[in-house]
Amino acid sequence: MSFKSENDAYQIYNAYARRISFSIRKSTTSLKPDGTVYQKHMVCSNQGHRAKHSKHQTSKENATKRTCCDARIQFSVSREEIWTVQKIVFDHNHYLASPNKVNKLRSQRRITEADKQLISQIREAGMQPAKVYEFFKQWYGGVENVPFTLMDCNNMIGRERRKYLPSNDAQTLLEYLKNKQLEDPTFFYAIQLDEVDGRIAIFFWADGQAIMDYACFGDAVSFDTTFQTNKFEMPFAPLLGTNHHKQTIIFGAALLYNETMESFVWLFNTFLTAMSGKHPSTIFTDQ
Repeated sequence: MSFKSENDAYQIYNAYARRISFSIRKSTTSLKPDGTVYQKHMVCSNQGHRAKHSKHQTSKENATKRTCCDARIQFSVSREEIWTVQKIVFDHNHYLASPNKVNKLRSQRRITEADKQLISQIREAGMQPAKVYEFFKQWYGGVENVPFTLMDCNNMIGRERRKYLPSNDAQTLLEYLKNKQLEDPTFFYAIQLDEVDGRIAIFFWADGQAIMDYACFGDAVSFDTTFQTNKFEMPFAPLLGTNHHKQTIIFGAALLYNETMESFVWLFNTFLTAMSGKHPSTIFTDQ
């Protein structure tokens, strides 16, 4: 069996995985000396072991248990870029997903072009972002039938509606942050720029009081995102704690372009930089 492209090969194997009720991911790639691919593996998502964090165990590591499943497909790639099946391993060493949960598996989640158009139309009609996913739950006849998650929906809205701050608002923001730093030398802010056009995608800030509070009360941090409740339609992400009077205090905050793993990694790395590398003992989050 042969295919004209990697995408065609992936889609066929993923369609088989959907019918059997498991998720797949791309794995080992073998390259020729000139850098072209001559062999590729696509595997069950339970293949191998997830690498552990070097300093601590995260909740994601606790929740994800790979089982070294050997189910996979192996392709050879010709010079003409024809993908040919070399080997298939069918057997799994774990329970497969139940039929009503297949569409929530990572490789099976998708927002179709029709759904993207519908999201754009109902947003233009004035529906709030928080209600869009509720609409699709009714549209598909239950949350178990929606072929994407709430986070997928929110991220798509963020991409389609307003990816970045308008240039005039961005300039105003930068001037405000610079003035704050002049007033308070301990004021910290950081900005992530989009790699394509250099515009602002994410920014984080923490004032001197927040930094001092974290030094005293930063053992436990609460993190959540209130999705697009500002005029920029960007998720607002405060990092909160509690002082010795049981009062809520703010350690810092950010506006994010979206709620992806890359955005969260950038945010937490930046937060640790602002707090001189001090790690919290506990983080409470719904992510």
